[in-house]
Amino acid sequence: MSLLIYGIVAAGGIDTSGIGPDDSLHTVAEGQLEAVVSEHSEPRIEPTAAALGDFERTVRALMDRAPILPAQFGSVLDDKAGVRDFLRQRSEDLLARLEQVRGAVEIGLRASWRDGGGVLPTERPKSGTSYLRDRLELRQHARRVAHQLDPLTALALSSRRVIAPRPDLPVLDAYLVDRGRVDEFVALVERLGGGLDDVDLVCTGPWPPYSFAEGAPI
Repeated sequence: MSLLIYGIVAAGGIDTSGIGPDDSLHTVAEGQLEAVVSEHSEPRIEPTAAALGDFERTVRALMDRAPILPAQFGSVLDDKAGVRDFLRQRSEDLLARLEQVRGAVEIGLRASWRDGGGVLPTERPKSGTSYLRDRLELRQHARRVAHQLDPLTALALSSRRVIAPRPDLPVLDAYLVDRGRVDEFVALVERLGGGLDDVDLVCTGPWPPYSFAEGAPI
């Protein structure tokens, strides 16, 4: 038997009944924390489309019932003793992060170059120096876009940013936003997007706060 972990919640803070495809969902408690788990006969859970979909729907349902530090799919421990050991060893950090995400959700923001603008040329560069210069100019352009999005941080409890993760994406952000300010946040994204000539902005979420759950099982 193995235990698939969906996330970490405060002890006594969640009712798991009616969530998930069957009645296997339950909690394992240690001190002030609980791990939401389900039992499986195999030591590894295959990441099939059905399994990933069930996992995501379950975590989202849990998020609607209580603050949660969501685990990444495939976070498995051998037994309840292993889960309790994990909660005990990481309790201070997990409690602090759980308090950070209380009442909040994650909003994703993706900026993409419009009409191929800003993307590195596909033809072979004339020289290594030319290629590096194009990369530097593209990154500098991405930083200017990121600077124009900085007002969003005033509406967020926390944020994570990646500059130019791919040539077609100048900015990839994640924001931890109070549930009561999501509409305000999205409206600001729309206003900022209206002032950008060469990029399109796409908001996603609200999601469980995956980007802010460091310390949860991975």
